[in-house]
Amino acid sequence: MFAGNSLVNMYAKCGHMEEALRVFNKMPSHDVVSWTAMILGHVKSGQGQKALELFQQMQCEGVPPNPATVCGAPECLCQCNGT
Repeated sequence: MFAGNSLVNMYAKCGHMEEALRVFNKMPSHDVVSWTAMILGHVKSGQGQKALELFQQMQCEGVPPNPATVCGAPECLCQCNGT
């Protein structure tokens, strides 16, 4: 899982969300690190609505957020509200 998380994180930080999603979807399982990389990557890319959808999906799968996941919430909400 470490290699998959590293790739997802790298692609997300570079703004290559399609590649990040491709790697994420090929991973056999997801932990809070993989979810957080995807969520924050979408926030950074200005895709707040998608970040919120991923956050909800993460919760539905029973993965609790960590402080890093929650740090992206204010910016995400601002994007969704257009402020």
